[in-house]
Amino acid sequence: MKITDVKLYKIRAGTKGEKGADQGESQYWGGGWQTHALIANPMSVHPSYARLRAQWMGPGQDPYAIEIHTDEGITGQVANYGGGAFACAVIQKHLRRFLIGEDPFNIELLWDRMYRSTMPYGLGGIVSMAISGVDLALWDIVGKALKEPVYRLLGGKTKDKIPCYVTVHPDQAACWKDRGFFGVKIAAPWGVADGRDGLRKMERCIAKVRQDLGDDLEIMIDCYMSWSLEFSVRLAERIRDYDVKWFEDPLQNGWAEGLNAELRSKISPIQVAIGNLEFNYKAFHSILTREAADIIQPEIQWCGGLTAVRRIAAIAKAADIPVIPHGSGIYNYHFVLSNTNSPYAEYLTVDDGTSVRPIFDAVIGEPLPENGFVTVPDRPGFGVELNWDYLVPFDES
Repeated sequence: MKITDVKLYKIRAGTKGEKGADQGESQYWGGGWQTHALIANPMSVHPSYARLRAQWMGPGQDPYAIEIHTDEGITGQVANYGGGAFACAVIQKHLRRFLIGEDPFNIELLWDRMYRSTMPYGLGGIVSMAISGVDLALWDIVGKALKEPVYRLLGGKTKDKIPCYVTVHPDQAACWKDRGFFGVKIAAPWGVADGRDGLRKMERCIAKVRQDLGDDLEIMIDCYMSWSLEFSVRLAERIRDYDVKWFEDPLQNGWAEGLNAELRSKISPIQVAIGNLEFNYKAFHSILTREAADIIQPEIQWCGGLTAVRRIAAIAKAADIPVIPHGSGIYNYHFVLSNTNSPYAEYLTVDDGTSVRPIFDAVIGEPLPENGFVTVPDRPGFGVELNWDYLVPFDES
């Protein structure tokens, strides 16, 4: 089997009428509460951009889709929620040369060539998102060629179904109390940019979420790199009585192992979960070596695909650190199902944050949580198809 063509697509807006990538505005999983609610973020320190993510997010966070065709008629298909037209350009103008005419089963070889060839300008961000799309499409081809689901290529099932926690804005946390999810992760509305007032507001917010959810559900907090060491430590002291499981990405990522290790020692038993915006498997090695996290959360669609996440998981296994991929979707589910060190998965809400629905209109056939659990179908490859109603062919010009 040989690769014969690589086709790339931008993705139109979702069902709620938001502008899409082809209209020059970041789609970011269809908008909804994730872009239009108050959420602390790295840009919160700049008041004119602090209110909404949609005010500052750019096309690098647009989705894109990729098809890799073979001479045997088997096609790998992936919709990636990061990289947009920038990632398409990297694939078309550079990575394509390492794919055409090659055997798609040689995933390790192809990944290494893409990684090494982009080192002068890559090692993360858009380039990593581009490699991720290619890598996942190759796994999809191999699964289809062997008539096996990807999770079986990774080692088979380690659980019959996947327990999930749900991610939502705190305003909607209460509606998830009795729906089968083992926990609720809230997006923090306030951070270090809000000063001492932000501490008070976050304390009241967490107290209300605990009151709304009762004692049986876990509570986690997504800080989205908007906190500092001081803010995190002071807030941890204020919320000891509310049994928070973890702070996620409280500090800015990238060479922050020392600060995260210090933070972890100061806020225990609250855990530190990091990895959303770490793009290189070598960065995760540094995090784990420095004992800078209790839970690591690589983004499969951003950090290099399944090939990269398997390496990360192998490093984490030695330290018995859970690997819980950030975000939700079919690619995460196949990995979690196959990995003994991934006891559960994230389900990310969209739109108004009150219903269980696909996070991505560009994919058909993705399994949804039922009573808080996801069951992965045994269809070949990832078992999903692209929705052509939302695809726009990528135009280099």
